[in-house]
Amino acid sequence: FKINSDAPLVYSEKFIVRSYHVDINRKLTLQKLCSFFQDIAGNHTVECGVGWEIMQAENVFWVLSRLKIEVTEYPEWRDEITIKTWSNGLDGLLAIRNFQVIDSSGNELVKALSSWLMVNTKTRRLVRPEGYMNDFPLCNDRLFTDNPGKIAALKEPINFDSSPVLYTETDMNQHMNNVSYIDRIINSFSIDFVTKHKLSEFEINFQKEAVPGEILNVQQQEIGNNEFLNSIVQSEKGKEMVRTKMKWNKL
Repeated sequence: FKINSDAPLVYSEKFIVRSYHVDINRKLTLQKLCSFFQDIAGNHTVECGVGWEIMQAENVFWVLSRLKIEVTEYPEWRDEITIKTWSNGLDGLLAIRNFQVIDSSGNELVKALSSWLMVNTKTRRLVRPEGYMNDFPLCNDRLFTDNPGKIAALKEPINFDSSPVLYTETDMNQHMNNVSYIDRIINSFSIDFVTKHKLSEFEINFQKEAVPGEILNVQQQEIGNNEFLNSIVQSEKGKEMVRTKMKWNKL
């Protein structure tokens, strides 16, 4: 891997919040925001000369391991926002990446911190990322004191109906896309609840990859006032795919 000598430490892009990015209240959804994060992270690696195509030639790809988000305010339909992203380097096998969402007046709307693992495309085993990260542009600025941590297991979960991983939930890495898990978990809440509340804090741990045909079900446990743990479990073998922790505020 060879990093471009003029690669930016902090990479930014402008986004317009379109009608298909928003919810009933005309606010940007968390799922679409996470899709923006996924796009800009990939675009930063392209600018650095080590994008998806380069990694595929080396039989590796990045998978999102953990993500922590805090929302001050969600952008609205037609708003123009700027998203900035930068790398803090490695924490063991994990590559640490920040995201910051800013409105047209320069106010911070959202901050997020993510950790990523490198996986071999053929064996699906973890790969040490040091070779990739050599000379990668690093910025020491941090939006959170601590890296995303491990979410506690659910103790007394409510189970929802099972359904298979669908074609439209998969991506070019041939597994369930990280945003598809978030879709399923948020859809486990009633429409009445999600239209009267907004997510202010969100954390997710990705534990195993799901592939088309596997049957999954969502589990949920309320742990406080409008605070929930959720997980997605493979129905047949009971393997846990993801865990989330969420805090909602009333609108």
